[in-house]
Amino acid sequence: MESPDGQALRFQTTAEASANAHALTHVGLARFDLIVDGVALVLALVLLATGYIVLGVAVIVVAGLSLAGSRFHPLQRALISMRFRSILGQTTEVTIEDEGLRFVNPVGSSFVPWSSINAVRSNSQTVAFFRDRILLGYIPSIAFQSPAAQSKVVAFAQSRIAGAH
Repeated sequence: MESPDGQALRFQTTAEASANAHALTHVGLARFDLIVDGVALVLALVLLATGYIVLGVAVIVVAGLSLAGSRFHPLQRALISMRFRSILGQTTEVTIEDEGLRFVNPVGSSFVPWSSINAVRSNSQTVAFFRDRILLGYIPSIAFQSPAAQSKVVAFAQSRIAGAH
């Protein structure tokens, strides 16, 4: 595995990027939520077809809000905006090292050794690093030059995590 040791990635910290990383914490729960919302929408259509208009519309509204919430994370973004406003809008630099990840921004810095990480999850929006279900850090996809560069970092991280455990 070619080492991206010393590679520094920079990004502006946003509530959206943080919410995207947090969304990877409970991937299975998100899928389950999507299934439940889909079933609720089908139930709502059945209710509407059988004449229960008010109840059908109410179920559609609740299921629609739930689907929108799980897709766009508006509540989570609002909470992040309130709790972490000192770091939002600041530039964070993540340096990928053979020993771990170094996060630096105007608020502070931290080093997370590979031995502290037991999972890396990635999607088209972010790469997130976890210890069990605790998010230790993330790198938004916009920080990478390409999807291939993102995949290379994910593969490197997975190999380091496997080697540390």
